[in-house]
Amino acid sequence: MLEKSKAMESSTDMTTRQLMFSLIEVWKSSGKTQKEFCQEKDLAHHKFYYWLRKYNDHHRQSADESPFLSVSTQSAISSNLEIIYPDGRRLIFHQQVEAGFLRALLA
Repeated sequence: MLEKSKAMESSTDMTTRQLMFSLIEVWKSSGKTQKEFCQEKDLAHHKFYYWLRKYNDHHRQSADESPFLSVSTQSAISSNLEIIYPDGRRLIFHQQVEAGFLRALLA
């Protein structure tokens, strides 16, 4: 009977995970901030952030990619650059950005 309970719990965990991963994909395509999305869906931000971390970890492991991004050593980075922080904040540059300034933002 204990094994049956564990199997049901595991099934429930998978369903929750699938639901939250689906919500994260909806958020990503919505163009809304995390705060706006959570308010719209009546979802606590800390729960959303927890699942976002799980989602990112899962996709990082699936793609076997590094979580780090290389920054060119050129003196300036070309226009139309966007930085998206893990908490959803975005910085958009519509002109050239000095590499040193960019490194300072990423530090």
